[in-house]
Amino acid sequence: MGGRAAWTTLGYPTEGHVGDARRIAQHVQEARTVPIDATIADVVALGHLRYAVPVLGPGDVVLGAVQPAARDLPPETPVERVMVPAPGTIRPDVRVEDVIQQLRADHLDHVLVSTVSGVLVGIVVTDELHV
Repeated sequence: MGGRAAWTTLGYPTEGHVGDARRIAQHVQEARTVPIDATIADVVALGHLRYAVPVLGPGDVVLGAVQPAARDLPPETPVERVMVPAPGTIRPDVRVEDVIQQLRADHLDHVLVSTVSGVLVGIVVTDELHV
């Protein structure tokens, strides 16, 4: 049986002020991804990219992220060589207000969302969060 974070992530009701706060899980979008053995050609095949592309390992665990600028590299370049390893992620049960505040402070326009075990849930884009 999971703790409070697991309970909240699953959308079960909680009590009190914290229980009434909006959670980031409500705003997660599907992220376009590539596997760890992909090449830049695979990244280019995703089409226009505005945000970093998560690089996934077995079990959809986030291993890294490839920046959109990497599209200009030779197509045969392995993403493993150019990815940012272990990108910062947040958990789905974090309050929306807390995420907005942190993203603004860090001058970021998006953040990856993952489970405690590192499995990708999706992406949250700052412009699409409304407080």
